[in-house]
This record gives sequence, structure tokens and C-alpha cells, in this order.
Amino acid sequence: MVSSAAVSPQDSTELLARARQGSPDALNLLYERCSGRLLGYIRLRLGRELRARVESRDILQAALLKSVKHLDGFKGQDPRAFQAWLARIAEHEIRDRADHQQRLRRDAAREVPLDDEAPVAAVTRSALSRILLDERAQRLELALETLSPEHRDVILMRKFEELSFAEIGSRLGRSEDAARMLFARALTALTLALGVTRR
Repeated sequence: MVSSAAVSPQDSTELLARARQGSPDALNLLYERCSGRLLGYIRLRLGRELRARVESRDILQAALLKSVKHLDGFKGQDPRAFQAWLARIAEHEIRDRADHQQRLRRDAAREVPLDDEAPVAAVTRSALSRILLDERAQRLELALETLSPEHRDVILMRKFEELSFAEIGSRLGRSEDAARMLFARALTALTLALGVTRR
């Protein structure tokens, strides 16, 4: 087992390359580095209503399983692109689960168990075992849920997907400067909301 201290942040691109070449240790460490942020992203994207019916960690595990099975489809070269790719996979999984929940609403919404096969599941379980949702993460989650959808989305795009303001503006149909201003207002609203949820 490779410890997280064995590879410095500067070696993340090399780590990604080794994972794509089939190194299970590199893949495990790569998922360790990505999973905490991805789990936070998933919880916020689920929203309160769906999160009451769907376990965030199930979405995370399903997204990681799918990413392992389709790793050859990832065309990026750097960890930032890899994180964004994982976020897109998680988005698709969330949409699938939301559709599934709607179809089963009359049947008490029974969850579909994950396909727990082979070493792929072992790799993701190993990464998942290191993720802790502490009190600060829960406070952030509660605070973000009080924001307007527009403010919440711009914070997620900037802080979780790590998009540039130009990319955010393009996605929202705004100029780069307008996206920057929106983000500043969203952070102000989040700071106020965090004060309210401090206790």
C-alpha cells in the first residue's frame, strides 16, 4: 500500500500517468487524493431531498467504479482535468439515481445495490475508507443549501470543478467579469450563511 506522503503534489501528473498504465497503487493513491473533494461535490449536487433517499457514498463509489472501467476514455493529461472528468461522471450518476427514484416513488424507493465485483471495488473501498465528513464539511453543506441556486452553482463550479471565470461565464452565458462578480457576491452570501450555521 502506498502512503499519501510517498508522492508529492508535484508528482500528480506522473501519478495519473502510472494509474492509466495499470498501476493499482497509483490508482488507489489518485483516488485517495480526489475522493474527499468529489464526495463534497456529490453531497452538494444531490440536494437535501434526494440526499434523504440516496447515500452520497454510494454515488461516489459508483462514480469511481465507472471511472476505473472507462479510464481509457479519459483524454486529459493533468489531475485538474481528471477531477473535472470524475465530477461529470458523478453528475451522470446523480441524474440516473434521481430518475430511478422518480420511477420507484410509488414503490417506497428501494435502492439498487452496487455491482460489487472484483479488484475495482476493492480499490474504491480502500479510498473510501479514508474519507471523513467532519463538522466543518457539514456546516459548509448546510450553508450552501441556504444560497440561491445561482450562487451555489458558481461556488461549485469555481471551488469544486476548478473552472476559470471564462469557463464559468461561458457555461452561464455571462462575461468573464460578470462571472467574477457573481462569484464574489456568492462568497459574501456564503460567509454570512456560515455565520448563521455556526451553532
